[in-house]
Amino acid sequence: MDELERRHDDTPPRGVLRTALLDGTDRHATLARAAMLRLHDRLAAEARQGAAQRRRTLPADRTAGDAWLSRLAAALAYHRNAASILFLAEA
Repeated sequence: MDELERRHDDTPPRGVLRTALLDGTDRHATLARAAMLRLHDRLAAEARQGAAQRRRTLPADRTAGDAWLSRLAAALAYHRNAASILFLAEA
C-alpha cells in the first residue's frame, strides 16, 4: 500500500486501490463478477414481479399490445441473459 501511495502525487486511482486492498486482480475480478451477478439477479426478479403484477391488472386481450409489459419483458430478458453470461464465464 505504501508503494502504491508513493507512485501517485494525489490519491491513487480507485480501481488500483481496490485491487491492492483485495490482494490482487483475481480476487477483485471475482468479487466484482459476484456483485454483478447479484445485481442482475435482483433486477430480473423485480422485472419478473412487475410483469406478473402488470399482467394481473390487464384484460387478456390487451396484454399483447401493452408497452409497459413489453418493457418489463425486455428488462427481464436482458438481466437473465446478462446473468447467464456471467455465470457461464465463471465456469
